[in-house]
Amino acid sequence: MKTLPENVAKETVDSTRDNINFSLSGMSSPVMAYENALKTSPVSEPVAQTPHPRAGKHCRFIVAALIFIAINVGLSFGTPFEFDPYRFVYKGWAWWTMQALKSDTELHNVALLGSSLVVSAVSNCDANHLLTSLDLTKYHKAGYLDYLLHQKLKGEFNTFNLSAPGQMPSDAYLTLKGMVNVSQRPEVVIYGIAPRDFIDSTLSSPVDTEPFRYLRRIVNIDDVASGLYRSPIPRLDWFLQRTVYLYGNSLDIQMSSNEYLSDVMSHVVPQPQKTDHPFTWWDRTHLLPKYLAGEIIPNSMMAVPSTVTQARKQYTDNTDEYRERYKRPEPSIYQTQFYFLRKLASYCHKEKIELVLVNMPISKANIALLRPEVYQQYLQAIKEFGYNLNFPVIDLCAPSFYVKDDFHDTVHLNAFGGKKFIWSLVEALSKSQRTRRALTLAGDELQRHEEDANSKPEKVE
Repeated sequence: MKTLPENVAKETVDSTRDNINFSLSGMSSPVMAYENALKTSPVSEPVAQTPHPRAGKHCRFIVAALIFIAINVGLSFGTPFEFDPYRFVYKGWAWWTMQALKSDTELHNVALLGSSLVVSAVSNCDANHLLTSLDLTKYHKAGYLDYLLHQKLKGEFNTFNLSAPGQMPSDAYLTLKGMVNVSQRPEVVIYGIAPRDFIDSTLSSPVDTEPFRYLRRIVNIDDVASGLYRSPIPRLDWFLQRTVYLYGNSLDIQMSSNEYLSDVMSHVVPQPQKTDHPFTWWDRTHLLPKYLAGEIIPNSMMAVPSTVTQARKQYTDNTDEYRERYKRPEPSIYQTQFYFLRKLASYCHKEKIELVLVNMPISKANIALLRPEVYQQYLQAIKEFGYNLNFPVIDLCAPSFYVKDDFHDTVHLNAFGGKKFIWSLVEALSKSQRTRRALTLAGDELQRHEEDANSKPEKVE
């Protein structure tokens, strides 16, 4: 074993003793050492943990959602606000029709359905028959049709014209239900149809039409939801409107809010001075043709008496329009509109209404656009459809019976073509034993009702 020299060992021992004495000189015990360490060591104080920023947002969202649900449930059961379903943001053709039905105290035993083809034929013919201009926002009759029915079948007839521009079977179904909803149930419904009503390429969905947007407010559509909402997002929207009170009544809330704000602003903001040339509906439609495109006002849609010369000068060629309408017929639209025609027939059977389907006259040029073979397939499908669902189908599209001077364009009849059409319609209705019997009963019933009403003595106050 190797040992250190004596002098080195002594220095080591002395050095160790000095280090120990130095280390112990500042503390008397291990406790004191720990306390001194605490005083000298930079120990940080404990920091309180803050919640994650998203945690607060989640809590606020949950609270807001619960409040929203509670409000909707409370409003759904309490219904503190009474909204008028017949109101709408603008006054379209369907709005004027339903307002006329609501205010009409007469009984109507016949109703007309159809697109602008029916509107044009009936209104233009009546303007010449009555020798007066007709405001179509207020005139919803068929005077010449009633006159001929009375001449042919006796009895009394009072027809209400439910036809509207662009009306398709989906619109026709809701329109007839809307008429019955206001306690106006016709005995006979005459529905004029054409190929455009089933294959219009410019229409993507039945819910896109002006009549549907309004009529869904006053007619229950639960029975046809599967035919209207075929994709998930529109179906979800329909479900939310039915179940969420604030969402379903958002349009009514918006209209009420706008009226209130307009009333407040009229008292706060100075009214503009009257000018010699105020901004009118015609100015707006000319400047912004797509803004509230379905809105019409009194005197904006007129049927006026005309001569043959005037009617000939007013002819317009709408070939390009119908070329576009026939361009890309969607099978889904075709199937959907036949679905609604089936619903219309079922509804008429249920309400004991005699439904008569009439194939409207269109020009040879328009049939050529569609292609004659396609037109024949359409016509055959309509006839088979009527046979299977047990309602009569009358084909009045006889190109040899009409000339160019009978048309306003390639599909719409003018006053003289309309007179031909109504005359041939009454002839066909009277020749069919089924439709003649239905119309005779309807005419006799209305005549008895009017005689009873006239025989009642007036109340003396």
